[in-house]
Amino acid sequence: MANLECPFELKSVDEAGNFEGYAAVFNNVDLGDDVIVPGAFTRVKATRGGKLKLALYHDLTRLVGAADFTSDDHGLLLKGQVNLKVSYARDAYELMKDEVLDSMSIGFNTLKADFEERAGRRVRVIKEAELWEASFVPFGMNPEAQVLSVKSDIRLFEKALRERMGLSQKEAAAVASLGYTALRRDGGSEATAIVDELKEIPNLFTQYFGVSP
Repeated sequence: MANLECPFELKSVDEAGNFEGYAAVFNNVDLGDDVIVPGAFTRVKATRGGKLKLALYHDLTRLVGAADFTSDDHGLLLKGQVNLKVSYARDAYELMKDEVLDSMSIGFNTLKADFEERAGRRVRVIKEAELWEASFVPFGMNPEAQVLSVKSDIRLFEKALRERMGLSQKEAAAVASLGYTALRRDGGSEATAIVDELKEIPNLFTQYFGVSP
């Protein structure tokens, strides 16, 4: 599951834990050269009531509430409520009101993406994604650098798949984001052969990242 962190555009807040704001902005190229287009969230891991789960720091053992969600031309708009009966959620909400905890990070799986040239940069355009949750996260000294470092690891992994295994750019991105099943779903015997070659994946991790998976 990928994470995308951005400043939370808080529109309103009250003393009952209700809030409204944008958790993601569309058509904005981030520092990892990713951009999410309007309508990309075609699937959502919602609650039984059809709401999006809210968490702290992507820790799903620390849920803080739920939110209704809609997508407009600007981004992903949340209208939700933090459960103030939960102590850590109440503490987080106080920090939200003080604009200390002022960022959100969405957790999602990429289902479909293409690469395009925009303003001289090669960017990954995320066209379909499965949204899992939205988390309240601290706005650190350099949160973009932290997100960029994770995305940089993914880019290195994709590069290793292309150079070592001979995967195309599309195939490498599919494996990096969704795993072997994505490649099997998209291809026939050729894709199956590629998947078989991926048995060497532990060697790739050791060679490019210095660790074993």
